[in-house]
Amino acid sequence: MTRLSVVLLVVLVAGGPAYGQSTSAPDTTSAPDTTSAPDTTGASGPTADWLLLPFASYSPDTKLAGGLVLGYYRPERAEGRASSVQATITVTQRRQLIVQIAPELYLDGGAWRVQGELQASHFPNSFYGIGGDTPAAAEEGYTARYVLADGTAQRRVRPNLRVGPRLFVRADAVRDPEAGGLIERNRVAGSEGGVTAGLGGSAFWDARDSRYYPTTGTYAEVVATLHSAAWGSDYTFAQFKTDLRAYRALGPGVWAGQIYTESTAGTAPFQLLPLLGGDERMRGYREGRLRDDVYWTVQTEYRVPLFWRLKGVAFAAVGEVGPRVGPALVDDVETAVGLGGRFRFTDDGVHGRLDLAYSPTGLELYMSLGEAF
Repeated sequence: MTRLSVVLLVVLVAGGPAYGQSTSAPDTTSAPDTTSAPDTTGASGPTADWLLLPFASYSPDTKLAGGLVLGYYRPERAEGRASSVQATITVTQRRQLIVQIAPELYLDGGAWRVQGELQASHFPNSFYGIGGDTPAAAEEGYTARYVLADGTAQRRVRPNLRVGPRLFVRADAVRDPEAGGLIERNRVAGSEGGVTAGLGGSAFWDARDSRYYPTTGTYAEVVATLHSAAWGSDYTFAQFKTDLRAYRALGPGVWAGQIYTESTAGTAPFQLLPLLGGDERMRGYREGRLRDDVYWTVQTEYRVPLFWRLKGVAFAAVGEVGPRVGPALVDDVETAVGLGGRFRFTDDGVHGRLDLAYSPTGLELYMSLGEAF
């Protein structure tokens, strides 16, 4: 594991931008600044950064992975927040293929925020059952093939506050379920695939000083979605998510904290149940190692500059899943801790990330582009 982490770090650092145009925005990674920098480049605003990177990454879900990322990162303008579009093609050691486009655009002088994801995937995966205490021995393999479109369009109604509708569509096919397993025996919703279609709404608050590497401010998002046969869904259920974050300058570095909750009500396919773990929340657990109708997690990080473009991070998280809100959600919670490194690619704070996390399930390595939260 140690040797592999060194090799991957060299790939990330040496990869560098294949093409980059420096922004006129200052580097916001060393000191908090809650005001937007004035536009000093004329009517067209600050110039944008392009990143074209071959990359190698690692996570428990994919093992060793590689591919190409094309990113467009426009720094903050006087009239609006920073925008980005990131497209990736990933092939993994587990023979997974993921094609993804993820935009976050601030339009019409910042009056509108358009954010979403388009993805197509062939993804051999593991399922351990549903619940907060499923054993590792319950693992069964299957292959997920799906396409999804998830988008929100939010109108600014107050400074830092936007609200608007959400549309979600996902088409699933389940292939090669393990013989004798719950999926093969059709014992869980979603075993036969199908279409999930949802309509909902979201509220988004963003008072951070930086989109890519915040040093002060707050962030909050609340999303409610109803999936129904009335608009073509094979499954009927409601989904609710909250994401609360805060950032503060502390000593030489930055403290960051997050409270995240997700829940479903009704008959949700197992693919869309709240999942504990992954490279963003509860690092140290493979994503989907635990899943159920209700999920919560709290995590905290301390990010400190080291030298040149390098930073160090220490983090910890707790969380749990359960069938409903109740004592089971706070009894015998899951825990994880870890250390990480950051390399700043652009002047306005786009970072490469390398994290090593420990949980009762073992030691896990993660490498990707962008902060965990």
